[in-house]
Amino acid sequence: MKTMNSRRDFLKRTGLASGGLVIGLNFLQSCVNEVVNIPANAAPLVDLENGFRAQGALSVTDFLQIRPDGSVFLSLTKYEMGQGVSTGLSSILAEELEADWEKINVKYIKSSVSESDITGGSTSTLLHWDLLRKAGAFAKYLLIAAAAKEWSVYKDQCYAENGYIHQHGSTVKLGYGELVGSVVVPGNYRTLFDEVPLKYQSKFKLIGKSLKSKIIPDIVTGKHPFSIDVRLPNMKYAAVLRCPVFKGKLLSFDASDALKIPGVEKVVGIEGVILDPATHIRDGVAVIANSTWAAFQGKLAVKAEWDLGENAKIEHQKFVADCLEQLDSDKGTEILRIGKKINTSKMDEIISYTYEFPYQHHACMEPLNATSHFKGDSCEMWVGTQSADKIIANIEKHLGIPKENIKINCHPSGGGFGLRYSSEYAVESMVVSKAAGGDLVKMCYSREDDLKFDYLNPFELNKHTVGIKDGRPLFWDFKNVMANWGGLLGWMYYDIPNCSGTQITVDGFTQVGAWRSVMANAEGFSTECFMDEVAHELNRDPLEFRLSLLPRNKIVDFRHSHKCNINRLRGALELVAKKARWGKSMPEDSAQGIAVYPYMHGNGYGAVVAEVSIANNAIKVTKITASIDCGLVINPDQVRQQMGGGVIWALSAIFYGGTEYVNGVVQRSNFHDNPVLRINEIPEIEVHICENDETQPWGVGEIAGPPTYAAVCNAIFAATGKRIRKLPIKKSVLAL
Repeated sequence: MKTMNSRRDFLKRTGLASGGLVIGLNFLQSCVNEVVNIPANAAPLVDLENGFRAQGALSVTDFLQIRPDGSVFLSLTKYEMGQGVSTGLSSILAEELEADWEKINVKYIKSSVSESDITGGSTSTLLHWDLLRKAGAFAKYLLIAAAAKEWSVYKDQCYAENGYIHQHGSTVKLGYGELVGSVVVPGNYRTLFDEVPLKYQSKFKLIGKSLKSKIIPDIVTGKHPFSIDVRLPNMKYAAVLRCPVFKGKLLSFDASDALKIPGVEKVVGIEGVILDPATHIRDGVAVIANSTWAAFQGKLAVKAEWDLGENAKIEHQKFVADCLEQLDSDKGTEILRIGKKINTSKMDEIISYTYEFPYQHHACMEPLNATSHFKGDSCEMWVGTQSADKIIANIEKHLGIPKENIKINCHPSGGGFGLRYSSEYAVESMVVSKAAGGDLVKMCYSREDDLKFDYLNPFELNKHTVGIKDGRPLFWDFKNVMANWGGLLGWMYYDIPNCSGTQITVDGFTQVGAWRSVMANAEGFSTECFMDEVAHELNRDPLEFRLSLLPRNKIVDFRHSHKCNINRLRGALELVAKKARWGKSMPEDSAQGIAVYPYMHGNGYGAVVAEVSIANNAIKVTKITASIDCGLVINPDQVRQQMGGGVIWALSAIFYGGTEYVNGVVQRSNFHDNPVLRINEIPEIEVHICENDETQPWGVGEIAGPPTYAAVCNAIFAATGKRIRKLPIKKSVLAL
């Protein structure tokens, strides 16, 4: 290699000779420092939804960094909880940067309010697509300019490839690391950032390839920085005895036995507070100790007296009966109106059924935890979170610390599934630190705590009614009752001319929160089971019936993030039917079931064919064939893994999900009574990706669940004649 930039010259320019440190080239930060005098409270230069703003300060420290050894670091502003976002996002950056994939690394952000936003809704990749491409292309442009200057040639005589800048028609090249000290950021960098040319998609080398995960090696070697692994000097450990009933109050406590436990140092009371619908800090007693084990033992020794409150009087079946009564009332908020009201007496047939989706646990592998240090007018936290901004907002609201004085160190976690969208556990850890007199405290939930105080997927009832005229649905009415949650949009993707929808929110007896696929679970389950019932009552094949109500070239506006493209929905349905050989001959007591669903948070479309067999009233799901249209595919293996994980998630909920309450206290405590599917129960899973003309990626992570619930239940009906309208499926349900 001919190098015109000597090692000695390079060291002089970067200052490495004196400091001996690795100095990164932070392109975006350099832009800010060099060109603009920016007020401290200015808006972020990099905005996660709007991209590169014309005004303001860059808050993401070292968003993109190239080190002198040529290694490239991307600071993740989205949360890694095992879904693979670190690999997917870094591959987008590497593609435009023309970086050596083996030298791409990811970092987890460590700073303040504007450095992360919510991770959820299958939106991470689609929201970062443009920003990462422009950042990579911008960095590549600067490196090419630096090399051209070194060689005294025009920029268009140079090109980037695999971490080097080359000259056309020459063998000379310079590595990215060798050029970092030579980069000059031009004055028109803001315009340049937006206008720098991006690669033609036909030239992609990394996007569309099944690249290996960037984090698996660290996970298997124990280097992955989960928040539960945080160890800091002078750190204390905490466990909290919480009121077992939602909204109950602490009357008194006796800590004398707890303080006898070796290692227990302090026992303090925690006053509960409701900060927002998803942040309820319960009344409790915190035990501070020199180890997690001592804290847990101290918690067991605390004697507390509670006023359990009204929720302790609610009986689960009475609650369900009350919800059913609400469902049949005239109450509710209209959430959907298409076409006109229809005189039901003129229908040939009215078909109506109600479906029940229970409270559901998250049961992440890593229990909730957070390490907090309350310092009076400032604080710092180490936590795995899907929403650092919510934590900051609630600490400011509850503890009065200005948001600019709150530092959050974000860590990956062992699962999230929406649970870590709640900020309750994180804010609670800061409350414990304050109550302990400002100790640096690591607060951990036990596994039992994790289930007992989970923010459950809300209980839902969905009633569907359709009026049939001349063999086709003329109107469809949807009514929903949901516990402690509202805002349902009422999606109808089938071509039914007159549609209406109503929602009723009722007071439940526990806290609720986001759960993988959120409200789409109950909606997809009920809608697709209902359409199957209508098809059978009309003696129509379920696939043919669905396709007859999905006209080509139609766009449906759900008044949500994206409009529903019926061609893409049909495409997913047709592909899964073809791959599963829908209608094929099946063994006795076996059958197929089919379902399709659009997931409009992420503009993705999924369809599932389930195959089940029944023996001795036992159900076995033998095969799942799934299809997905998620637009431009970044990493096919990750798409298949997300779909496979979503299928297993849904199957676990179908057979083992839900939860039980007695006197307001949740009864499940660990994986023995809240199991997930075991390996020997997992069916064969095939995932097929739809071809399309989309030029950007859309959502993936939450598409699989909604059609899986319905496809399995529809297959059970096809095999047994027994309709499932309530989850989880109990063995007794199949007793014929």
